[in-house]
Amino acid sequence: MIDKVYPDSLRVLVADDSNAVRTLLEKSLDDWGYDVTVCSNGNDAWKLIKKGDYYHILILDWVMPGLTGPEICERIRSLKDNLYRYVLILTANDSTTDLISGLNSGADDYLVKPVSIPELKARLNVARRMFNYERSLLNKETDVRLSCYKTLTELAEVRDYETGMHLSRIASLSRRLAQEAGCDRDFCDNLELFAPMHDIGKVGIPDGILHLPRKLTPVEFEIMKTHAEIGYQILEDKDTFEFAAEIAYTHHEKWDGSGYPRGLKGEQIPLSGRIVGLVDVYDALRSVRPYKTAFKHDDSVEWIVKAAGKSFDPDLVDAFLHCENDLRDLFNMQYEKLEMPELVSQRGFIDDD
Repeated sequence: MIDKVYPDSLRVLVADDSNAVRTLLEKSLDDWGYDVTVCSNGNDAWKLIKKGDYYHILILDWVMPGLTGPEICERIRSLKDNLYRYVLILTANDSTTDLISGLNSGADDYLVKPVSIPELKARLNVARRMFNYERSLLNKETDVRLSCYKTLTELAEVRDYETGMHLSRIASLSRRLAQEAGCDRDFCDNLELFAPMHDIGKVGIPDGILHLPRKLTPVEFEIMKTHAEIGYQILEDKDTFEFAAEIAYTHHEKWDGSGYPRGLKGEQIPLSGRIVGLVDVYDALRSVRPYKTAFKHDDSVEWIVKAAGKSFDPDLVDAFLHCENDLRDLFNMQYEKLEMPELVSQRGFIDDD
């Protein structure tokens, strides 16, 4: 997100009804390495902003057809997207009253026409320093958040017999399947980040059930099933954890509606939950557990194919088959044969070789 909002090349929107001014500014800004868009009136400028195009810097003529520069400023500052925009007003009037009025409308700075190109460059350098500073603050905030995510994920890990490598595999396997399913980069990034929190709700499951070295009884399984809702309750309404909450709540739902906790069916199940649910089963099949040996890759694939349309989204199973070799390799690279040495020696880890 930081790279998208604050790329190395800042985006600039120029709105001025003078063709000569637009041409001069466009050429100068392009020479300085900015990504420039120009328009000839205030209404067109506002349409570009409203449709979601994000410009870091806006250079607006005070008086032009349609909305004026100050009017656009006021509308920009009323937006609720939490994105900062540096606004520079161009004006032919340098009276103190008008300049104060322009700044009060939300402008950050102004230039008096005719525009001095060296002065424009210097003022834009001020804007660049502001964006660089905000980028550094966002990077620090992101580092803190990632540390919190990691700590929360490790909380679930220490309660369960599964190791950190399981969590790492779920992250990488989920991302690869999402890529194959055609998901965009933001979705894949979020899925990789939050998929390891899918079982965070196990912190609320008693050790006497969580660590049983056998299959659970029906009563015990009903208690274990509550971890999906517990995980959701832990994560819901927490800023930036919405995606994680969705995964925790839905990764045990099944395509035919026979899953839990809510019995969601088909596309009622969010895509994130469908993806994590599938790769979680693949990883579980291929891993040694206290109550089972490990499946070979081909046997795991066969099991998942048979469950298409029942446990799993058939389209996701198709995507799984298209990238199954990549998923196999990712698992093999990250699986630790010594995760549970006593079980490996007793039950035997099954290699694909």
